[in-house]
Amino acid sequence: MQTSQPKPAETLTCELDDNLEWLRRTDVFSSIPLERLRVYALMCHRRRFRRGEFLFRQGQPDDKGYILVAGTVQMVRQYENHSVIVHDLEPGAFFGGLALLANIQRLFGARAATDVDVLYIDRETFRKILHQFPDLMEKILDVMIRRIVLMEEKILERHLHECVLV
Repeated sequence: MQTSQPKPAETLTCELDDNLEWLRRTDVFSSIPLERLRVYALMCHRRRFRRGEFLFRQGQPDDKGYILVAGTVQMVRQYENHSVIVHDLEPGAFFGGLALLANIQRLFGARAATDVDVLYIDRETFRKILHQFPDLMEKILDVMIRRIVLMEEKILERHLHECVLV
C-alpha cells in the first residue's frame, strides 16, 4: 500500500491553522479578532532548539517574541559567579514580548531544558501588522503591562523580608 505525502500547500494550511490556534490560546493575542489574528499566524515562524541551547542570552539584544509550543524553557539570570533558574516555562507560555515593543537587552537568558519547539514573530513584522491594525496596540499593551506588574509583585513578595521599615 502506498501512502501519499502531504503537498506543500496542505502542510502550509495545517501549520497556519496550528499557529492560529496557539495565538488564540495566548493572553497577549487572544482578544484580537480572528481575521486579524490570521495575519499574525501567517507571519509567525517555527523553530526547534535542542536541549541546552539558548533561545536568547541575557544582556544581548533580540527582536523576537516567542510562544512555547513543545518542551520546557528555563528563564536564567546570570551573575558573576553563578546563574539562577528564575522560572520554568511550559507549552503555551508567551515570553520575550518586550522585545517586540522596544530595542532592549534581555534581562534573562532563555535556555531549552528539553528539546523545544517555538512559534515566534520578530519586531519588524509585529510593527508592520500594528500599523495595519493600530487599534490592536492598546489591547496588546494592556496585557503586557499587566504581566510586568505581576512580575514586579512576585519579586517584591520574594524580597519583602529584606525591606527596612521606616
